[in-house]
Amino acid sequence: MAKKTLSLFIISTLIILFSSIQASIGQDRGEKLYDETFELYKSLTVNQEKVQNKEIWETIARAFYSIDRDYPNSPKAPNSLFLSGKMYEEIGERFNSQKDFDKSVEISRKFVRKYPESNLADDAQLRVARIVERESKSDAYIEYDKVVIDFPKGDMRTVALNKRQELAPFKPAKRAPIYKPTAKGQDGASENGLTKVSQIRHWSTDDYTRVVIHLDKDASYTSRLLKPDPQQGKPPRLFVDIQGATVDKNLYVEPIKKGLLEQIKFARNTKDTVRVVLYIKSFDDYKVFELKDPYRIVMDIEGSGKKSDGYYAQEQETDTYDYKSGLPEDSVSSLSEALGLKIRTVVIDAGHGGHDPGAIGPSGLKEKDVNLRIAKALKKKLDTDGKQFGITKVYLTRSTDKFIPLEERTGIAKKLGADLFISIHCNAARNKQAYGIETYILSVTNDKASLAVAARENASTSISRSDMDKVLKQYLLGAKIEESQRFAGHVQTSIVKNVSTKYPPVKNKGVKKAPFIVLIGADIPSILVETSFITNPRDEKRLKSNDYIDKIADGIYAGVRRFSTEMQTASVQ
Repeated sequence: MAKKTLSLFIISTLIILFSSIQASIGQDRGEKLYDETFELYKSLTVNQEKVQNKEIWETIARAFYSIDRDYPNSPKAPNSLFLSGKMYEEIGERFNSQKDFDKSVEISRKFVRKYPESNLADDAQLRVARIVERESKSDAYIEYDKVVIDFPKGDMRTVALNKRQELAPFKPAKRAPIYKPTAKGQDGASENGLTKVSQIRHWSTDDYTRVVIHLDKDASYTSRLLKPDPQQGKPPRLFVDIQGATVDKNLYVEPIKKGLLEQIKFARNTKDTVRVVLYIKSFDDYKVFELKDPYRIVMDIEGSGKKSDGYYAQEQETDTYDYKSGLPEDSVSSLSEALGLKIRTVVIDAGHGGHDPGAIGPSGLKEKDVNLRIAKALKKKLDTDGKQFGITKVYLTRSTDKFIPLEERTGIAKKLGADLFISIHCNAARNKQAYGIETYILSVTNDKASLAVAARENASTSISRSDMDKVLKQYLLGAKIEESQRFAGHVQTSIVKNVSTKYPPVKNKGVKKAPFIVLIGADIPSILVETSFITNPRDEKRLKSNDYIDKIADGIYAGVRRFSTEMQTASVQ
């Protein structure tokens, strides 16, 4: 009974959040949502019964975060992000939850990077220091020092000065640079063994850029953001310094024609260091991570697309953040859905390709070929009938048998302005009798079977589980988790229903979560569909059939249609 009451309260909370948006057409939607959320926050703090319920706190904290994410130009966006960080600190204190303290630190750091000129920036940085002090006085000294140095006119400076003096005995001798260690056994600085920067590729839209730097082996690197220099006419610049490296004499960078990125420059900064600099029109946030086999450094930048006017953001900090939804996924619709997500452009990704065949069936059927057939069939259906429910553009990441690195597929989707991303695959297992259909979204998991599927699909590039966890911590906070979950549910249900009518038995393996590289960085509803087990002789035979391929494509199409229709309906309610 208590659970039912809680679910009803959370649902009614979300209804209150969105019901009054219509009554104020002339008012900024983000501002209106902020006002409603703030009222809920105030009422929660004085309600002795509900104030003890962690899920209600998380619902409102995530509502604040979503306002900043979905309405970045709203005048209330900064306050929303600030209050989200504040609430997670309160949750940490009330419920003795280190994970929520970590969330508060991550959100507060993001606030400082995104809104450095806000009069709340020093408060956010002080919050970081206060939370860090719980674990490390030495690290806390550094965080308090940032308040003093970075916000000399802020009203928190005196508090930070006093704390810095109090923690003086714990002052670290030297602040270590943030960098990735060189692989064991390699001498990156050796003149005869320099890492070669062989290729730099990029994808850019008005508010997003992904740059991938290809190297011939592992290397240490550092990254830093430089503030704009109006006197020199320079915008914000993000750079990486690659130690023990040189530039391939044939390195060519495709010219930048439009988008958030203005220019890419590269040169040997010292005799054994290569610097790659991205000149950015404007800056909100960035992330840098590495992939192996082959070794690449991936740089993701988000911005408004408008020219920067003295904008300054601090060096990226990527401390721990473990995303786990506090909402009951089966009963509460997402904030973005309630605010009306419009589906116009769909990007379909046929998994594997080229020298990467994917899984291979008992008679030699290659997964890459099946994936492409399904992708093309789905595209044809959406091209023909998608306009009925708002879809006007449909793209394939590949239309031929060619290899595309996993991280580039998301970059392609972002460049094309995708509203939905669908990656199509066939499953595989050592047990030749394994069968069924399952759909995945990007997230962390401890499920061994799901991790095994992710490991196989990530096989074209090497990344350890610990490294993957670090990468995911950078991306999951802004990911469309609930939307992807709902989208995946519709697609999964539709495929199973559609295929089982003619090809029983079909096992519904459900919607699952796993760390897929191909889904990283897509801040849109994104799914990976494991259509059938190609290693099962019966399923392999079916996958050779055009009719079976068509049934699968029909199922995915029906899921897209249902999800898209829901989003369009929500946007006009």
